[in-house]
Amino acid sequence: MSLTPEARKSSAGFAVRRTPPRSRRRLALRLGSAVALACVLAGGGWWLWHAPVFALRTVESGAYRYTDQAQLEKVFGTFLGRNIWAVSTADVADSMATLPWVKDLTVHKRLPGSLEVDFREWRPILGLAAEKGRPARVVVEDGQVLDFPDHLVPPGLPVLLGVGTEADTLGTTGLRLVAEHRSNVLELQAAMEETGLERVCPVDFVVARDTGYVIVLQDDRGTLVLGREEFARRLARFMDARDHLEEGLQMDLRFADRITCRRL
Repeated sequence: MSLTPEARKSSAGFAVRRTPPRSRRRLALRLGSAVALACVLAGGGWWLWHAPVFALRTVESGAYRYTDQAQLEKVFGTFLGRNIWAVSTADVADSMATLPWVKDLTVHKRLPGSLEVDFREWRPILGLAAEKGRPARVVVEDGQVLDFPDHLVPPGLPVLLGVGTEADTLGTTGLRLVAEHRSNVLELQAAMEETGLERVCPVDFVVARDTGYVIVLQDDRGTLVLGREEFARRLARFMDARDHLEEGLQMDLRFADRITCRRL
């Protein structure tokens, strides 16, 4: 019996393509391979984390200047024997947070069992007035106040006067410049570097007063009155005019259009 075109169309709408049944043996082989691979990976991971060959035998650093060697070696010693894969940069940074001079660090792993810790130290930028019975103290780049190492010759830094310290709630050193002066002092010191003041007129003291900050130049070359703002612009104006100014003067740089001078 032949079908009409309409009947063929209706019949085709119910056609279903059947997929050949999968081989159970093939499925079993795939499942077995996946399980074997998972076991190999798990076993390899366990071996990496527990094999004695990956136990840390040496922890080394690059050159450093201010950090106490005994304290550094004590921190490094806590990592000896630990698996190299189990030690992260964060672990090292947390352990070295007790070392006040460490600014930041990077960690390099050298297989099978060596760790290299390269760290930068804070840079002293100002000294503080000496106190009887206390080691020399310096201000570093973020306003922390640190004891300068006894075995090093104190650097010839300008001495900061008239600025107190307070408890450092952010770090581990214990002291920081008081918040009232911290940002201004750091800005002033940066302006001294930016303008190259100390290369031509070395500074003895930076003094905080009610009216702002005063720089006392070495060898009685004079003082610079700066106020509390625009330090870089005011020092740049002095640098431009210094060859035309007498030594031993108090030079007031707070006015935008002039430098007012008077004898000390």
